[in-house]
Order: sequence, then C-alpha cells, then structure tokens
Amino acid sequence: MPKIKLTELSSEYDVTFKEAVEIVKEKIPEDYISGKGKNTWISEEGQEIIKEGLFIDEIIPKNYIGKVLGLCPNPRYSFVYSKEIGKRVPVMIPKTLKGIYIGKNINFEAIEDVSGTSYRHVKKK
Repeated sequence: MPKIKLTELSSEYDVTFKEAVEIVKEKIPEDYISGKGKNTWISEEGQEIIKEGLFIDEIIPKNYIGKVLGLCPNPRYSFVYSKEIGKRVPVMIPKTLKGIYIGKNINFEAIEDVSGTSYRHVKKK
C-alpha cells in the first residue's frame, strides 16, 4: 500500500480537509506525514492508524515515536525519549520484551485519564 493524499482520505471518511489536517497532526507521528497543505501525504503506517478509527476522536489515543534510553526501576517500564513530547517518559513494555528495545526506536501511545497521562508500547503492524 503506497502513500496516499490526505485529500483522498478526507473525502473517503466524509470529513472536511481542514478537520482531517487537525486530527492527523494531533494523532499521528510527524514521521508518517509529508508535504504541506493540499499536498499532504500519509505513509502506510499512518494509514493503518487511520483505519483503526482515527476520525473517531475519543477512541484512538495520541501516537508517538521515541528512542528507548534504558530500564526504569519498575521492570515493566522503560524510559523513552520522544522529540514530540520533548522529554523522557516511562513507557509500559510487555514483560517478554524487557531490555530488548534499549537504543531502538519504538511506537507508543499516550493514554489520558483522571489521574494523568500514561504511555504504553504499540506493536508495529
């Protein structure tokens, strides 16, 4: 599946182009978006996120890409630095993958609730 223009996606999902741009910039990592204005393209990975229900605001959490720096004191978490967030955050990693991702880039998502924001690893498809 090659890159696709955001104008095509917005017409496919019956959303105005302006709304589509705002949603995509808010929910999809910058690495998956290229171009400006009406010439905005979405990569294959970004299209997968959109197909999961991106245009339904409440369901899909914000996705990020970051580099794993090391393990946290709690072995279920690893410290990850994301340029988009601008700081190091603890990300929940599956127990079987503990320590494997150190020094590598991973996808993760932010989950916001009453107590604050937490982050968890998202498997690439």
